[in-house]
Amino acid sequence: MLRFAQGDSFFEMDVPVFEDVSLQSVNGSVVVLRVRSSGYAGENDLWVHTEDLHRFAIGLVELERSLRGEARLTSMSPNELDLKVLAVSSRGHLAVQGTTGHLIQGENQVSWDSVSFGFEFEPSQLSAAVAEPWVRKNAG
Repeated sequence: MLRFAQGDSFFEMDVPVFEDVSLQSVNGSVVVLRVRSSGYAGENDLWVHTEDLHRFAIGLVELERSLRGEARLTSMSPNELDLKVLAVSSRGHLAVQGTTGHLIQGENQVSWDSVSFGFEFEPSQLSAAVAEPWVRKNAG
């Protein structure tokens, strides 16, 4: 699981492998995430395009190598995920920023629940993230 943390704030993301043959035509992957930032928290599972996941993994590897730029990932459905892992200074400081949300449909109402997050983290956490099997596979 990819994890960035600072104090009580954290961001966790995993890309589980599903063996359901019927999902192979979707050209995407399910992403499962949990986040807590400054007392706000949320969980979500959503779809991302396969190509976007590849670009994100490659971006993480490049960010870890150079400590410059950013890796970005967005969801297939609008506004369910907008994630950035980025360099925030020329001295190697890193941060994770984003929003995640989903539509909640009740019997008598519809609402959009979401959480925005952002915090800095230690560069060693990016090295651990790049070593994750799904990151290595997609950055390949």
